[in-house]
Amino acid sequence: MEDTIASIATAVGLGGIAIIRVSGHRAKDILSRIFRPHRANRAMTSHRLTYGEVWEGERRVDECMAVYMKAPHTYTTEDVVEFQCHGGAVTAQEVLAAVLRAGARLAEPGEFTKRAFLGGRIDLAQAESVMDLISARTARAAHASLQQMDGYLSRRIHALQDKLLDTIAYLEATLDYPDEDIEPLTARRAAEEARAVQTALQEAVRNARAGRLLSAGVRIVLAGSPNTGKSSLLNCLLREQRAIVTDVAGTTRDVLREELDLFGLPVQLSDTAGLRSAEDAVERIGIDRAREELRRADVALLVLDSARELTPEERSLLRETSVPLVVALNKTDLNARTGVEDVRAALQGAQAFAILLTSAVTGEGIEDLRRALYEAALRGASPEEAYLTNERHVQAAKDALAALESAVTALEDRTLDCAALDLRAAWDALGAITGESATEDVIDRIFEKFCLGK
Repeated sequence: MEDTIASIATAVGLGGIAIIRVSGHRAKDILSRIFRPHRANRAMTSHRLTYGEVWEGERRVDECMAVYMKAPHTYTTEDVVEFQCHGGAVTAQEVLAAVLRAGARLAEPGEFTKRAFLGGRIDLAQAESVMDLISARTARAAHASLQQMDGYLSRRIHALQDKLLDTIAYLEATLDYPDEDIEPLTARRAAEEARAVQTALQEAVRNARAGRLLSAGVRIVLAGSPNTGKSSLLNCLLREQRAIVTDVAGTTRDVLREELDLFGLPVQLSDTAGLRSAEDAVERIGIDRAREELRRADVALLVLDSARELTPEERSLLRETSVPLVVALNKTDLNARTGVEDVRAALQGAQAFAILLTSAVTGEGIEDLRRALYEAALRGASPEEAYLTNERHVQAAKDALAALESAVTALEDRTLDCAALDLRAAWDALGAITGESATEDVIDRIFEKFCLGK
């Protein structure tokens, strides 16, 4: 980290303010070369905004505010300078160009946060939560990311590591000083400690689905025959008119995707073409896309018309849909010809998470449907207990579980030296989550996914 980096930290496009961030040992020198405070000879105090102008030679670039922040009390733990200039692509790029010509280089994606990690201000899990917070699509997801930034995950992982270290220390003391008067931790007691950590990790992995869904979101696909009311239900779930609704079969021909906040879960809700045999070439393309969406869904919402009997296509969908299925028996405001028991019989042993009576006209069952979709997405996982928030965390936890299983087996066989090695492997696997034992390749791969300026 010998060089000084710079980047635009705000989003591209029109805005009132654009921020150019600079970090490194030359940050203050660059500030003094291009920024002129409006009060001549005014000394800039650390962490205090100063009004002035950016100049490059005899050319005035912009009128702005600037702040110098002295290390180590900064985001990166280095000297940091920020210019708060007028928004818009041209002005921000002009100020950035002046900064680069004054001695900085353009920052790589995530490099500011990477320096915060390398400087010891945050660990790897906290660093990852920065991007989760930026990309959060619901208030609940943002709150969960903020908790991770405060070290919630790290504290849970460190607590498990501490338990493992205590067990390792007793085992190694027994192995290294067998003749000393040290009360040995028996193999049985060590196995109990290992199983306690194992149980905690298993519960964390089970709830990890909720954490990942808060971060990545849920894909829910509305599927079914034409004219069952899929588009009307979509509008009801969104609480606004987004899909075109007509009595003409085949009105929806392409996939319509909308964002939904489902009790804090970010959802991509997809309305698809009605599934049937079609002669029209354009409609057939829409039907093919509907089937592909259904295969890729996290939850399928199968919409049936309760005012008519089940079709062969609907019976096949009930039996063969491979993702968690919620069934909406729609149009209950009309005379019913298909009921809940008819749907259960058509399932022929297949499982539906819920079968609900709904009406887009009267609003019957809509809130129950929202709750059923939420529970089908989570499938028993608890967002409140979720602290493993991405696949890397889950894989590291699974690696630790495998090592713990080996340790328990070794302890049952009274091979304490092998057990100690396995417990150490479990400790290292957990350390990969916080970055204590993460490889350089893994660290680089994480930060290259960050946005520029962060």
